[in-house]
Formats: sequence, C-alpha cells, structure tokens
Amino acid sequence: MAVATRMTSIDSLKAANQHEDSAPHWFNPERFVEPQFDAETYVADLRRYVPLEALSSELEAHLQVLRNRLVEVINEHYGDFVSLSSKLVNVDSAVIRMQKPLTEIKEKLLGVRGEVTAALDALREGLERRQSVASAKALLELMQDTAHVMSKVEKLLAEIQAMEGQSPEKPGPVGRGGLDGRVRMFERLASEVARLNFYAVRGKELAFVEQLEPRMGAAAQRLQQLLSDALAQALREGNSPARAHCLQAFSAVGDAASAEQIVRKVLGGPLVEGCISAVQASKSGAPAAGTSDNYIQVLERLAEAVREQVGPVLADTLSDQAGLHTFNFLANSVLQEADAQMAAAFPGAFSVGVPQKFVGNYRAAQAFLGALEALCRDRRGLTTLRDSDAYASFQGRWKLSVYYGLRFQNIAGGLDAAVSAPALEAASAAADLPNPLSLHLRPTLALHHSLNRQAPSSLDTQCIADDVWLQPLADKFARLALQLLARFAAWLAAGMVARSGTPAAPAADDSDPAQPSPSAGGTWAVGAKADVLCSVRADTDVLLHWVDSDYVDQLTQLMPFLPAEVRGALREGTSAVAAHAAAVVRAVIDELADACAGVLKQLRGITATYRMTTRPAPTKASHYVAGILSGLRSFLDGQAAGRLSPDARAEIAQGVIAGVTQRFANQAGELLENLRKTESSLKRLKKSRAGDAAADGPGALSDADKVNVQLFLDAQEYGTHVKKFGVDPTGLPAYLELWNAVAPPERRDAVQ
Repeated sequence: MAVATRMTSIDSLKAANQHEDSAPHWFNPERFVEPQFDAETYVADLRRYVPLEALSSELEAHLQVLRNRLVEVINEHYGDFVSLSSKLVNVDSAVIRMQKPLTEIKEKLLGVRGEVTAALDALREGLERRQSVASAKALLELMQDTAHVMSKVEKLLAEIQAMEGQSPEKPGPVGRGGLDGRVRMFERLASEVARLNFYAVRGKELAFVEQLEPRMGAAAQRLQQLLSDALAQALREGNSPARAHCLQAFSAVGDAASAEQIVRKVLGGPLVEGCISAVQASKSGAPAAGTSDNYIQVLERLAEAVREQVGPVLADTLSDQAGLHTFNFLANSVLQEADAQMAAAFPGAFSVGVPQKFVGNYRAAQAFLGALEALCRDRRGLTTLRDSDAYASFQGRWKLSVYYGLRFQNIAGGLDAAVSAPALEAASAAADLPNPLSLHLRPTLALHHSLNRQAPSSLDTQCIADDVWLQPLADKFARLALQLLARFAAWLAAGMVARSGTPAAPAADDSDPAQPSPSAGGTWAVGAKADVLCSVRADTDVLLHWVDSDYVDQLTQLMPFLPAEVRGALREGTSAVAAHAAAVVRAVIDELADACAGVLKQLRGITATYRMTTRPAPTKASHYVAGILSGLRSFLDGQAAGRLSPDARAEIAQGVIAGVTQRFANQAGELLENLRKTESSLKRLKKSRAGDAAADGPGALSDADKVNVQLFLDAQEYGTHVKKFGVDPTGLPAYLELWNAVAPPERRDAVQ
C-alpha cells in the first residue's frame, strides 16, 4: 500500500514538473499568491492577447497540479493527520473555561462605555446651552449697543439743531468760531454713525435692526447734509482746522465721493471757469468759445491756480499724519472738472485735423498732468491718480494713433513722391525743404527731411520737428525711420537693377515692400550719367554719416531708454543703403571704363601702319596712349567727383584703371596672336615659292615683331600714366597680364 502511494506521488510530481516546464511564458502561477492579486484584473489583462479557452485549460491543468501536490503532502504526513483527533481531548470544556473571564471583562467594558457616553452627552448638551446663551447674549448686547448708539446719534443731532437754533431744512452759515465748534461735534457724530453702520452690518438679519434702518438712514442723510454745508463753508472761508475736521468726518463714514464732489463744486468748478474767462478776456477781440487758440494758456494758468488754491486742501489729505488717503481730489475734483469744462470750451483742441496745434495742445495737457502729479507726496498717491477714471478719460481724448497715421502719410509720402519720379530732380526743385546738409538731389533731401522731422534737430534750420515728435509714439517713429531707410535702399537697388538690364523677379503677394521692384522708381538710373551717379553717392555718404552720428544722438537724447536692438536695426538699415551705394560707384566705374576703353580701338591702326609701309622698328609709344585715361582724369578733376570722399575717388580710379587695363591686355594679346598666325601663313607661302627664301635679310624684324615692340612701348607708357593716379601698375593683375603679353621673353620677369 505504501509503495503504491509513493509511486503515485512520484508520478504526480513528474506530471507537475512537466506541466511547469511546458507552461506558456504568459502563465505565471506565482502571481496567484501575491497580496494585491485580483482575479478580475488578471483575466481582463490576459484576454487582450490570450483566448479565454487557452487560459481556462491552463488554469484547469494548474488546479490538477495543486490537487496532486495536496495529496502528496497528506501522504507524507498521514500519521500526524490520523493521530490529530486522538490528541485533542475535552476541547469544549477548555473553550468554556477560557471564555468565562473574557465574557466578564466584556460586560464591565460595556458598562463603563455606557457611563462615559452618558457623561459626554451631558457635556455636549451643556456646551450647546452655553453657546446658545452666549449667542443670545451677544445679540442682546448688539441690539443694546445699536440702540444706545442710535439714541446717542439722535441726541447729538438734537444738540446740533439746538446749537444752530434753526430748522433742519434751512441751516444757515455761522461764524468762523461757531464753525470750528460745530465741525468738532460733526466729527463726533460721524464716528458714532460709523459705529452704528458697523453694528447694522453685523445685525443686518435682525428684525430689530431692520426697524432701525429708517432712523439710521435719516441720521446718515442729515449728517451728510451737515458735513457738506460745513465743508463748503470751510472751503470758502479758508478755515483749515474746520476743513480738516470735516474731511476726517467724511473719512470716518466712508463717504469720500461726497467730499470730492463738494471740493469739485466749491473749488474746482469756479477755478477752471475763472481761468478760462481770464484768458479769453485778456485776448483782444474775445475769441469765441470752441477755438483752441487759448487752450495752452488756460492749462498753464490752471496749473498755477491749482497749486496755489487747491494745494492747501491737498496738503491736508496727502500728509502721512492726516491719514486721509481715501480721498483723490486731484483726479475726482480737479482733473475731472478741468476735463469737462475744457472739452466744452475748446472742443477743437483735441482734433488732429491741424497736427501742429494738436501737438502743442497735447504737450500742454501732459505738462498740466505733470503739474498735478508733482503735487503727489508719494508713490501711492501718484499711482492712485494715474489709475483713476478721470485720468484715463482725459488721456483718452487724445487720439494719438490717428495723429500718427496722418504724420505717417505726410512724412513717408514726401519721400515716396521723390523716389517715384521717373527722372532724378535736383534739390532746388524742393525749395520749400530746408537743406542744412547741402544735398544736391531731391530724393536724398526728401529722406533727410523725413528723418529730421521726427526728432528735434540740433542744426539751425527751419525744421518743424518740434511740431511732430511725441514721446508716447517714440517706438512708432523709430520704426518709421527704419522704413524710410529701407525705402531709400530699395530705390537705389531698383535703379541699379534697371541700369544693368537684369529683369526683376515678380513680387509675391507677401513680398517685402522694401525690396526693389519694377514699380520702385528705378528708371532714374537707366540713362544717368556718371556726374549724376556721383551726386547720388555723395549725397548718400553725407546722409549715412548724419544718421550714424547726429540722428542717433538726437534719438538717444529723446529716448534715453533706446534699446540696443533699435541701434542695431539702424546700423543694419544704413549698412543696406551703403551696400547699394557701392553699386552706384560700380556703375560709375563701368561707364568711365567704357568711355576710356573706346580709345583702345586705335590699336587696330598699329597693324596697318607696319604692314602697309616699310617703317622701321618703333622707338617711342603711340600717341593714343596719352588719351586712354584722359577721360578718367577729366572726371576726377570735375565738380561731380569733387563731391565724393577721397576713398570713393580712389575706388573709382582703381576700378576704372583695372577695367581699362584688362581690356588693353585682352586686345593686345588678341592682336598679337592674329598677327603671328598671319605671319606664319605668309612664311609657308614664301617657302613654297622658289627664290623667295632669301627675300628678307638675316636678323630683319617682321611686321609682327614691330607691332609687338610698339605695344611693349605703349604698355610702358601706359603704366607711367597709371602711376599718375596714385595706382601702382605692378600691383594690378591685368597689367601683369598685359606685360606678359607684349614684353620680350627676356624682360617678362622685370615688370616696369
């Protein structure tokens, strides 16, 4: 029996091992014993890539393995399992003995728990009663305090009425001494009304407070009337102590708006009206209302009047000791009234239809705001003024964007009209424009005028830049300067493209308007002579120097915060203009080189001179050599070249000489090559004829050799003329090429 059981266990173990070895990789039985194992999650994860039938078969096989292992364990410990029941004797009686003390302890704990719960409930009930009593007491105290303060307020009102000896409906003015006493009582009354309002907010849901609301409203209204009359009287009389007590009272009840309106009515309104009337009366002819001629003078007079008459009131409220920071008299009493009356008296002052007057009025308005801001004692007061609705309304009347649009059309339109002309015009054609830089052409003068109108110039000219520049538009004017430079650079580029005959690429819909195009006014350069091109380059150099020095300095003075990026953009703009100006110089070089190279046509006559005659070998240079660079000399000595800088003239001389020398070398080399080919052909013909072999004596020079000697002498003479322009011919690759083409073999290494 034991042997059979053991054999069965061995077979089961083998089967289990075989199943574990043959189990797929996705089936891991060790996950079943993990504490966080969840069967539903496990099945949901596997069913995404394993069929349920395969999973079921694997689980059944694993179950069979577990059963076999269980049988194996029982068989190994079968003796212990059999003897287990015989060793457990009288188990029930032992359990009863152990349960008895536990039951007694449980009963005691339940009894204690009941007593604690009862005591806790009693304590909670007591606390609830105490809280209820405290709440009722607090409400009672609140109602008592409210009633007490209400009665105190009414008593004070009765005392005030008795002291005045007048009816509440018709209070009259009192003397200065009586006013001081009254305003002190008003201040006491205001503090009590403030307490009453505080109590009313706390008990706003109480029926008692709701019943008191009519009395409270009447008291507050009466106090507001008393304070308004007292403050108005104190302002008229200049009673500083009474004024301070009234403002303290207004601050206590939180009614700053009423005080601001009284100051506006008593001080602000008459003050502004008086300034307008005084300025208009001082003008002969009494200008009609609605004109802006007197706007600036009114604001200047008003700023001074505010400092003198409203200043004491502001001193009382803006000082740190007063503690009256709730008032904003500058904005709500002065600026708001000034804005309203000035807009009604001078409606045309805010119109951008006349830009010069608009600029003057705007600057006067900003100066007036600056005078008001100067009255602020600290940053908090300044911030309060600038954040007010009155400040925003006053600033909103000035349509700076519309003004800039008009100025843009005027400034940019002048330059666009000048560069869009089909032909260049002299600066004298724009006699209305100042010309402090002594420019010669209208486009360059228009660019200088457009740039100079944006910023006050240090030059003594008739520039009207002071009537153009506005500090809030500084960024837009800086961008406009860059656009003007780009437009001028595009005009230069378009001219050079049109002159070279290179067709411009068609512009796309989103192309840069600063890029050259057929409509960019490039026809001016097609037939322009060298003198005109020199004027373009000379004016451009003067303009670029002015922009890099004076103009940037002016912008820096106007905008100390000028970013480095703006300076870099200006340098990029001037660099673009300078690059296109260099192309203008190249056009001058090409024209002069073509004119000078025309003299080289006389090289063809050298061949005829020695082929058609029996002239001896030459001993001096040809007469045409002296005229090769005569055109360049005439140009450099002319008035147009005198406008150029020394560097530009040297560049032109170097470029023209290099171009002419290259053509000289090409034509000389081509001429000698053709002569040698012709001479070689003639020699072959002579050899074919009998008796002609000794026609020429030994050592005699052929026609080609004579021409070569002549060209060599011409090249030496040409180099002498080149040196007169300050150019070293030995440093020109074209001259070295010419020398190698015409010099004898033994002298090719010694360039002279």
